[in-house]
Amino acid sequence: MNGPFRPRYILPQELSAYGLPDPSAVPNIMTLVDRASALIDEHCGRTDGNGNGSLVYSTYIERLLLQASGRNILRVSFKPLVPISSDTLTTIQLSGSVKPNTFDTFATVNSIVRPDNTLSPIIGISGRYGYARRGQSMIYPDLNYGMNLLQVASFFGGPPGWTPIDATGVDWDRDSGELWIPAGIYMSQYTEIIVCYNSGYNPLQMPNPIKQATAMLVGNFLARPASGVKGVSVPGAMNVTLTDDLIDTTIDNMLMRFKNVIAY
Repeated sequence: MNGPFRPRYILPQELSAYGLPDPSAVPNIMTLVDRASALIDEHCGRTDGNGNGSLVYSTYIERLLLQASGRNILRVSFKPLVPISSDTLTTIQLSGSVKPNTFDTFATVNSIVRPDNTLSPIIGISGRYGYARRGQSMIYPDLNYGMNLLQVASFFGGPPGWTPIDATGVDWDRDSGELWIPAGIYMSQYTEIIVCYNSGYNPLQMPNPIKQATAMLVGNFLARPASGVKGVSVPGAMNVTLTDDLIDTTIDNMLMRFKNVIAY
């Protein structure tokens, strides 16, 4: 990526379609679009703890616990999961609508192919076997079948090491962000994983609600509100009163299904 990333959810040729003035009327209109796009990313919780990420194609790294006892299923935080081919990323970068530093993405090309010949959204994944928690017996399911190195390590070892997981065996669901993790050595279950994956939407084909919300927010920036109007008075000159928050209830409702909540 050349320079800082800036999301842009409405292209210059789309301004009139979304009720926004062109640069001849408002010279800084695209700057306002960029600001609205970045604010929407923050509002939707699309940035990680390091400030990386967006509603457009992005690569995330997460460290997650497999908390449900006896299950090997977990959910990643950012959805939808999406496999990105080199051809797709090249098309985005070479598009005539894309300008340097404006529509680059945070994404990395996916290269892992599953047995059914589908491209996986996972770039890499590792797991480790944790020791039992307080109140739980420190044994593994296969203890009665012979000596298990994991069993020995649970009594005498230090922090467990990370083990690469064969990502071709990881099943995934696009919309829920659910991952099915295969068992490790001795058919033992992982306790914790680190996963690197791609998520988001094609920046050239953003969902219409995101574009509409961006246009409404820019309208609020310009005090030409498409939403968020508390009152209008015309005692001689029109006076419009806006809500205190530029992202008002209408815009928030439009973005509801794209919002993400993360607890650190």
